[in-house]
Amino acid sequence: MPITPLHLGLVWPIWLKGKDKLHFVCISLGSAVPDLEVLWMAPFASELEHARGLLHSFYGAFTIDVLITLMVAYLFVPPLGRWLRSRAREGGENWHIFAGMDITRPPKDIGWAVVSALIGTVSHVTLDVFTHLYNPIFYPYLTDRNINLLPFGDTIWTQLLFYIPLGIIMFYMLVKYWAKK
Repeated sequence: MPITPLHLGLVWPIWLKGKDKLHFVCISLGSAVPDLEVLWMAPFASELEHARGLLHSFYGAFTIDVLITLMVAYLFVPPLGRWLRSRAREGGENWHIFAGMDITRPPKDIGWAVVSALIGTVSHVTLDVFTHLYNPIFYPYLTDRNINLLPFGDTIWTQLLFYIPLGIIMFYMLVKYWAKK
């Protein structure tokens, strides 16, 4: 899915159902982390579609993607959140609240943080199978295997089938739950 934030439309409802255990930042970041490799691979790929490798595989989802997600959730989000909260203007003091949870707090339970990150990373890799022609899901093994299950082939209809519902879900949840105590 070339529009990375739309992956949130899949994982936020999952987080909402399990918000007493799952960690918001881990599931959200996990759903976006695989697309980091597109940034550094794009200049070297013959086509943008092929700027995908290890981070877009199940092996990468269970290893490097989760590690990156946890590092950001534990090491970068809490200090950044404290710094931003200290500079919040009047009326903007609840920006860090999503569905009643402070999203700038580090995960309390490493086990649930890992589960949350895995849900995000695996959902990204899986969803891409339905929206991209090139999916190296078995990379670095079986590199000659490319799996895609595009419902309408490589057409705009396939993209819209996923973009519209996921965009609506993400937008709805932003409006309904952001900055709400």
